[in-house]
Amino acid sequence: MNHPRAADRISAPAMDQFNYALRDIGEQTMHFVIAFDGQLDTSRLKNACAAILAVAPVLSCRFVPAPAPYWERITPLSLQDLIRVHPATGSDDDLQALLTLPCDPATSPPVRLDILRDKNRDTLCITVHHAAMDAHGLIVYAELLAGYYRDPGAWRKTAYSTCMDRSLAGILLQFPLGGYVPEHVIPEPLHPGWAFPSPPGDCKERAFAIRSLPPDRVAVIRSAAKAREATINDVLLAVFFSALCDYIHPEPGLLVPIMLSLDLRRYLNVPMNGKKSATGSAENPALCGAIAAPEPDDIANLSVAFNVMLPTGLQSPDARINAAMAAMREHKANNPGLASAIDIESFGYANFTGIRERVRMMIADAASTGANTPFLGNIGIIPDAATAFSRSLPVLDAFITGIVINPPAIALGVTTFCNRMTLSIGYGSAAIPRAQMEGFMDTIVKYLPGS
Repeated sequence: MNHPRAADRISAPAMDQFNYALRDIGEQTMHFVIAFDGQLDTSRLKNACAAILAVAPVLSCRFVPAPAPYWERITPLSLQDLIRVHPATGSDDDLQALLTLPCDPATSPPVRLDILRDKNRDTLCITVHHAAMDAHGLIVYAELLAGYYRDPGAWRKTAYSTCMDRSLAGILLQFPLGGYVPEHVIPEPLHPGWAFPSPPGDCKERAFAIRSLPPDRVAVIRSAAKAREATINDVLLAVFFSALCDYIHPEPGLLVPIMLSLDLRRYLNVPMNGKKSATGSAENPALCGAIAAPEPDDIANLSVAFNVMLPTGLQSPDARINAAMAAMREHKANNPGLASAIDIESFGYANFTGIRERVRMMIADAASTGANTPFLGNIGIIPDAATAFSRSLPVLDAFITGIVINPPAIALGVTTFCNRMTLSIGYGSAAIPRAQMEGFMDTIVKYLPGS
């Protein structure tokens, strides 16, 4: 629902508030890395950045954690502070340095562009804070940036407009009251020790373990999934679970959780359970009836997290893939993610205290049980439009890294670009030795088909 605001303020919906509050459990930044065979024109990039700020004003704001939080426009805002060029030293640590730069949305805009310049090759790192957008929003931002850089004249003619409402209301209004059955949610007990084997810590000091799989290996993974009538996500879930079991050594016969993410945009203007939404959409008023669902801004937080439960003690890779498929099939059966959306949206715009208390309870539960649910974020395929800045700038590689959670929690992020799959885990390097995390990533790669 739309909320009136002053010209320099944008209301922060519950999902923005929640992702800001999660700073207490880790670093809530995401990075979109694009490696070019050539150099970017920084003046042209600044013009593109300014154009995006005009259509997505939340990106020129700071987050104000008041009892009813809001985004407040930063004036004056220097584009020089948003785009910085860093000379490369030739060290493998150059990219790591960009991925670990701080981004505090309470004091600065929730987006920053860093360019790592090595002779005639640039690596662009687009950093955003999760308080302002999810991974889909990051990709949309990159598409807008690349589109303006590529052809400013054509970009001005595109019909991109932001919506005042950045909440989940536009999704929930797709469902008439009582017209859906949310997924069955049963709180599962936290099993002591179900966490990456690491002492508790923070991620003030952090690093990233990254693996890139070539197209021929990805083709084998896809073929293996197809042969099992499984999805790539099913395979990734089974493989991540297998590697975790190797490191955690849980007792057999338990049901343990792995957290995944779900983009709720899947419910916008698409059939639910084989039937069209009764409320329709703002783009199709004929279906709306008395309620016109707002069209949410794509640069927003419209994704939620959920747990799937997997049984320990399975010995074979086939059994673990079957378990992953069964868990995902059960979750998909009844409008996945909607219960989480209703839960978060119920906090509204003016209950930041309740959201912070929820996060404190999460921290206390993890501390008391020694359990911390591992997270898998399969962002999926990066579209060409998000990297096509210029025909004269061939793209060598592109991937997205996700948030970093305080140890002993970990989060595996996966993206695919031009048939190359990149896996990444950011981790608190003061608590988790580099050799341990690199070994864990090697174990994940070993379990993937084609090793």
